[in-house]
Amino acid sequence: MSRLTLASCFLSLSVVVSASKSRPPSLLFLLGDDIGWADFSYNGGNATTPYIDEWTQTDGTITLMDFHSGGTVCSPTRASVLTGRTPFRDCVFGVFGCSDPTECTPNFPFAPQRTFTIGDAARAANMGYKSMHFGKWHLGSLYNDSEAYGGFTSSPVTHGFDDFNSTIEVAPTATTNCQCKKEWDSQCLFGHYGKPTHCNGGANPGGPDLPRGCCFNYWWRNDSNAHAISNLTNFVPQDDSEYLVSSFGLLLAERAAADKPFLAQISFHNCHIPFIGTNSTREQCVEGKVCKKGNFSDYQLDFYACLVELDRSVGKVLQMLKDADYYDNTMIWFTTDNGPEVNCPPEGICDPSHFATGPGSAGPLRGRKRDTWEGGHRVPGIISWPAVVKGHWSSWYTVITHDFLPTIMEVLGVSKPASQQGWSSDGVSMMKLLKNETMPERCIGHLYDNGAQRSYRCGPWKLVNGSKSCSNKDCEKPLLYDLSKDLGERNDISAQNPDMLANLSARLEAWYADVQHSIASESSCPNHNNPVGPPGPITPSSSCNFMENTSLSGSQFTPVKVKSMQECCGVCQNTLNCKGAHFDGTDCNMRNTFTTKNGTGYACILDHGYGERTDYST
Repeated sequence: MSRLTLASCFLSLSVVVSASKSRPPSLLFLLGDDIGWADFSYNGGNATTPYIDEWTQTDGTITLMDFHSGGTVCSPTRASVLTGRTPFRDCVFGVFGCSDPTECTPNFPFAPQRTFTIGDAARAANMGYKSMHFGKWHLGSLYNDSEAYGGFTSSPVTHGFDDFNSTIEVAPTATTNCQCKKEWDSQCLFGHYGKPTHCNGGANPGGPDLPRGCCFNYWWRNDSNAHAISNLTNFVPQDDSEYLVSSFGLLLAERAAADKPFLAQISFHNCHIPFIGTNSTREQCVEGKVCKKGNFSDYQLDFYACLVELDRSVGKVLQMLKDADYYDNTMIWFTTDNGPEVNCPPEGICDPSHFATGPGSAGPLRGRKRDTWEGGHRVPGIISWPAVVKGHWSSWYTVITHDFLPTIMEVLGVSKPASQQGWSSDGVSMMKLLKNETMPERCIGHLYDNGAQRSYRCGPWKLVNGSKSCSNKDCEKPLLYDLSKDLGERNDISAQNPDMLANLSARLEAWYADVQHSIASESSCPNHNNPVGPPGPITPSSSCNFMENTSLSGSQFTPVKVKSMQECCGVCQNTLNCKGAHFDGTDCNMRNTFTTKNGTGYACILDHGYGERTDYST
């Protein structure tokens, strides 16, 4: 069956009558992907984003110049939006790779004790809300019986949403599900990649002629179907963001007809790898119609076109809300999940040539995605709610994705269940900020690489203790910055301010200890370094190059009994996050991080063979 057609929601919205003045406020979170602080044109970006730009200048809107993602990579930030907590507290230490439920079953134990979420808050209000998640989920398996396949059930419904129309993880931003059926394959757009990429999983449901792990499809709740989900059976057109807008439109039309509120999260795939602009938008960029004039690479054309298409879709969402008489009394948050892709070692500072293949822009900020420097987590941020926000202005108050849940809780007047009243939280309600009242100075922290890289900030003072892009000795030590004078984090002033360095170091350690307490005593997190591959028999493969008398050291999965190097190769290829394997004659010892060393047996470093190899441990 088909979930929707693109025109259906726009037609239905045109007949909606004026909404009741007594309807409770609706709540909407719009999330982009891998977009930098300076990527939209209101903050100097190369892509022209007129709808978002106009939004920032519309009464009822606050542009947040000091907004932060809760994590420095995808899944952690998504968890923080739902729970109001730093993601490590709820067992989200990194990400997983799995293109579609038909190809693999993630063992990703997000919030195994069911941490209170935004969906729970809407339900607890008992005001007629319907909640729904759209787009990229990336917080676990969508099957309601995932454990039968070696995974962990963790769908939007598991975590409080009433419904969803979502992909399990990353998906292309154009012709998203084109490789789920053979008859759709010829319509695929691959952009500058020229081939499928970011594929991760087992056999393709479209048959053996299609590449493994390259079906990316949408799924929604269907309690009468196997695994309690159904998938899209029609082809997603060229612009994936337009599909998501249309899907949201169906929810909005249904809510408007009943004069009821909604809570929704639209998690766009724009502009995560594989970011692919439609041909028409790329051409407009070349002509200077939707981009600044420039001699752009194919990478840049795809990225800027992807941003332009996101902007258009955000504009459509805003217009749909206005047409349905929902805009004025809908609290909307808009941001992205982390900074732009492709790190800049050894110091986190990019030279101009970098942007030809890593086009996202953090502007003057140091670092990018994965970094604890500002460029990894200071991102675009907008909040609008004309019923509450008077006028429009820019704010430099520190806001983070953790703050969405506590703000909702204050708006709805709900509390967490008694069993979680004593649990730690990191978010703060932003209602005072929305009313332009004074907010107290606050502290925020970021963690990456299982906590080996950390940062902690209070007011303008920030401590950085390790960052992904750092490989030089001078940035491996604790670094102290005053962001009020050095937003780009270029000048370490720890030697001149030993007391502040000691103060922030103590605060960081106390906060990190509290996070560890949540991991152990609140969420009871299981081992998070043991992902599973798709169920089924072992399929030998000869595509791995094994090195004789070589061993691997590093983070290891549970060993698998195999009969040959070829079986070990096949197991590693079909196991999520496996980057290398060692065959000792009887066991295949797989690892997601490793170093090679002299030893016995045979070792290989895996290239999955479909598209570009991706480090899913980061």
